[in-house]
Amino acid sequence: MRVTRFLTAAGLALAFAVTMSVSSLAQAKTDEDYDKLMKAVGAANGAMRGAAKEMNAAGISAEATKMVALFKDVQGFWTERKNTEAAEWAAAAMKHADAIAKASGPEAIMGAMKELGGTCQTCHAKYREGAPGAFTIKKG
Repeated sequence: MRVTRFLTAAGLALAFAVTMSVSSLAQAKTDEDYDKLMKAVGAANGAMRGAAKEMNAAGISAEATKMVALFKDVQGFWTERKNTEAAEWAAAAMKHADAIAKASGPEAIMGAMKELGGTCQTCHAKYREGAPGAFTIKKG
């Protein structure tokens, strides 16, 4: 019983810490803010994939939870710019990240990760240009 309470408290503390660290990136207004936001998404995605290679369920869930909050900010960025299509893709990415966070079992996790990757690819193909380390939002 004590172990269950401890794990529950630890999980809540982790969720709170993730939310607080991600909220510092909230409400990207400029292209530079958005760049920082997307770099945070990339870092969380890389950490999540690393955790998946080790089948570290807690690590996968923690990084996916970060991504849910980050994609909410991405959605807000595109909504503010009145780009419905990109905002919808951000909402879909948020849904896939949430599915990863809640998934149980390798097949469910990998399936949701594949869906997330496809959504990211679609948006990047239409709205991102440049080279790694120097990506920008396509104009027009």
